[in-house]
Amino acid sequence: MVPLLRAVVVWTLVLAAVILPHLDPPQAAAPTAAAVTQLSSFDRTSTLTQIKAKRVQAAQNAQVQKWSSELSQGLAQYAAEQAALAEAQAIADAQAALNNHPPPPPYIAKIIYDAFSPLGARAVQWAINVAYCESRYHPNSVNTDSGASGLFQFLPSTWSGTPWASQSPFDPVANANAAAWLYNRYGPGRWVCQG
Repeated sequence: MVPLLRAVVVWTLVLAAVILPHLDPPQAAAPTAAAVTQLSSFDRTSTLTQIKAKRVQAAQNAQVQKWSSELSQGLAQYAAEQAALAEAQAIADAQAALNNHPPPPPYIAKIIYDAFSPLGARAVQWAINVAYCESRYHPNSVNTDSGASGLFQFLPSTWSGTPWASQSPFDPVANANAAAWLYNRYGPGRWVCQG
């Protein structure tokens, strides 16, 4: 249907713009008839221009709606991430208040909370204490005497026995997950520094 309509519109424009101006007006026709034909040609062109403008406007409105929807989704996702960070920070602050050391930075608090929360609140508290004691919450810490490294200071031999051995011990997520795995499997006795 659309190709047929397009063909009719194109031939109408060709007729109005190319053929009609080259035809001699009939001898018997009054000058007002030519003016009416020109007016009709102008009306057709004007109508086509309006239709095209409406289509362009509709396409632009659809694009704006799509972008608005994507923006809303992105803002909602960002708000959810910020809320999760704030929750993890609040938990870390509350648990750090029980200790003599400062709370971890928000991203480290979230990493520790995500790794240890399935094991319970006591495990999260223990992990925050150990991470502070072992590395002061610095995921790139290295003990030059023992070679222990990362957020929870894994010895190379211990790290190689975890499911995260293929990842870097300096990756705080892998290090926290390995610590949670080790804590769940063997208990808290694997760390000398307890906070």
